[in-house]
Parts: sequence; C-alpha cells; structure tokens
Amino acid sequence: MNNEHNPIAQRINYLQSFWMQQRLLKPKARFIRWLVDEPDVPLVNGFYKLESSPYGKIEETLVVMFTDFESETSFSYALAKDWLAVYKTESEKHPELQWVDYQSLDRDFELLDPENNVLANLFLVELLTKFKAYEGKSAPLYIGVNPRKITDHAALCSWICTLIEQLPENIGFVVTDYKKNNFFESVFTNEEAFFEKQTIRLKNQDIQGAYTKLMTQGNPNDPQVAFRKCMVKMGEAASKNNQDNLIKWGEKGLHITKQTTDLPFWASAHLIYAGYLFGFKDTERITNLLDKGIQIGKKQPEDKALLGVTLQLYSYKAAYYSFINKKEEGLEWFIKQATLARENEESIVAITAYKNAFLLAEQSSMISEVKDTIPIAFKYGYAIEDSLLKITEFAYIAFHYVKLLREEKETPDLKEELKTIDTRMTLLFGDTWETQFASLRKQIKNKELAS
Repeated sequence: MNNEHNPIAQRINYLQSFWMQQRLLKPKARFIRWLVDEPDVPLVNGFYKLESSPYGKIEETLVVMFTDFESETSFSYALAKDWLAVYKTESEKHPELQWVDYQSLDRDFELLDPENNVLANLFLVELLTKFKAYEGKSAPLYIGVNPRKITDHAALCSWICTLIEQLPENIGFVVTDYKKNNFFESVFTNEEAFFEKQTIRLKNQDIQGAYTKLMTQGNPNDPQVAFRKCMVKMGEAASKNNQDNLIKWGEKGLHITKQTTDLPFWASAHLIYAGYLFGFKDTERITNLLDKGIQIGKKQPEDKALLGVTLQLYSYKAAYYSFINKKEEGLEWFIKQATLARENEESIVAITAYKNAFLLAEQSSMISEVKDTIPIAFKYGYAIEDSLLKITEFAYIAFHYVKLLREEKETPDLKEELKTIDTRMTLLFGDTWETQFASLRKQIKNKELAS
C-alpha cells in the first residue's frame, strides 16, 4: 500500500519530523525519552524500525536493543552479548560489513566474568565507543534501550545514569515511556546525573482511528476488505453494548467468508465473532460458533494456517468456559489444545496451553486433576532446545513438576534430577525461576486465561 494513503505510515513519518524538530531544542541531550500514550507505542517501535533501516531520515544513528533487563549488575554483560551476536548475524548476511574491532572484542568478551559488573560496564563502553568510530558519522549514536522484559525500572534508570557518565559525549540512550507511568522520571530527577536530558512528548495519535481507516481501505467488493469492515462494526457494537448490531455484523461476516474457498479465513470469522460476544455471555451462540470453527479446521488438518486458527479456537473455548466459571470444561479444553499442538509440533503453543491449564487448575483448587498431566507437560517441554524454551513460560510447569518430585521419598537419583533441573532452569530463567509463578498468577488475576 502506498504510504501516501497508509494512515500508520503517515503517523510514523510524522514521528520522524517531530523528532527532528524537537532535537533542535536540545541537540546535546544524552538521554532522550519518548513520552507517549500506551496505544501509540507500536508507532514509536515503527519509528525505531524505520530509522534502523536505509530509509531513515533523522541525522542521528539509532540502534535498538531488546535485551531483557534482569538486574543493574547483569545488564551491561547481557547487552554486550546481544550486541556482538546481532553484529555476527548481520555480518554473515552482509559480508561487506567490516568492523575491524569485532574479532578482538568478541575474544575479550569470552574472557569476561559475567559476575563482574564493573568490568562489564567498562567493556560495554569500549564496545560502543569502537562501534561509534566504525560507524564514522559525526552525528550522535543513540542506543534504543527497549527491553522485552524489565524486572525493575528504578534499577534500569540507575544503570542508564551510570553508563552515560562513562560514555563519550556522542553516544547516548533513547527509551519509550508511558505518560501514565513515567517509568524513567528518576533519570530526570537524579541530582547526580549531570548530562543533558530531553523528553519528546507525543500527542495522542488516534491509533485506533488509524487502524480503522487502514482496515477499511480498498475495494469494497474484496471479501477481505468487506470482512474488515464487519470487524470494525462488531467492535463498535460491542463497545456500545449493542448485541443485536454485533450479531447483525457477525452473521454478515460469516456469510462473506463462507463464499470464499479460504478455510482459515472462514474459521477465523467464527473465532472473531465469538470473541466479540464474550462480554454478553451468550453461551449457546458462542459455543456454537467455536464448535463450527473447529469443524472447519478438521476439513484440511494438514493446512498450517488453518491449524493455527483451530488452536486459537480451542484456546477461546477453554477461556470462555473459565470466564463463565465452568472450570472443569475450561481445563479440559486447554489440555485438548496442548495435545493438538503437540501432535502438530507446535511446541510454543503446547507449552502455553499446559501453562494455562495448570494456572486454571491451581486457581480453582483442581491441581489434583492435572497431577498426571504435569510430568507429561514437563518432559515434553524439557526436551525443547534452550533458545526456544527460554521465550516460553515453562518455568511455571517446571515449578509444579519439581513440587511433585519433592513429595516423593528422597533418593540419590531424585536429588540429582532436582539439581539438574534447577541448573538448567536457572540458566534459562534466572535464580528466581521457582518464584516466578507468583508474579505470573498476579498478572492474570481477574483476566481470562487466553493467549
């Protein structure tokens, strides 16, 4: 789609222009934060992505990192590790990249003690300084600190202040902050942080309006365009608590998608329609929609796209039963989802489904109902490679498995198994992996169990 008519692209272009205007006010700022409404975060991420590509417009160089922030003492090491790994991957794709310092930095990093945060800080400063020299531009380099997970915002603010003081003046950090939270405000109020700081406050970008406009653009006779209009209308009806209008547009959406030969499209229409009805607790209509969607999924079980929709239908059915306090049925459907995912080698979906089942069982005092399933889920997940397992919530499954083992009579073999599990889980999820389930329960409290 041409950017001239793409409302999302138009807004990202606005962010580029707004950045350039605001930067003129504080050109020497070492720390910059976007202060935005939470729905506008995807636009800022789009800005980062665009500016990290050959199509960027701003003078400065942005390199955005997504390294998890576990603690102030471990972040420099983790960030340096990710930086070197990303460069290695990019250099393999683009052999013309020739950063002469990379090999020596990589060797030095291998000798670095991850427990020595002072040396890790010094190494990261050296790495960024040498990268800046390699980049060769006079304009500043800003590192986008955009962790996927942040355990402690105050500690991250402290780390930022410490590092900036050690970096050369042409290197700084940029972050994204929420107006309602001001997570990074302590960087600005830190009386010992003498570097210049800047807040770029973004007015509300009406992202929902942009999505609506984008979704309804195109040929109205195109089934995809016509169904997107139905989705918008269903959303509007749901927000106004107008069930009759929601049903009208939901049925129209089913009719549109049925006329196509696209089974995933047709099944998705059932999923989306049912989802909008959740708030009305129209149980008969919702379960019929989900069951019909599942039946469509059985027509071509080898179709991966259709399988993805079918797995979501299982999840929605489990979530809805949980939502209306039919906990046993909800538990049954989460386990059915996990089983279907396993049969089709969808490992991340399987882990998530098992996790949801155990959460529901624990919250509903039904953990005994899944006692036989816990070892199955654990052994399945434990066989998954580290790089994939790390991005799941497998720690919660492991917690329940370890809890079962500890109920058994201790033997040397059992003791060794527990030690082996703890070592691997600590490597993947950190020292607190056994207690992470508590925060997980807190996150989903009062929310439906869906993923």
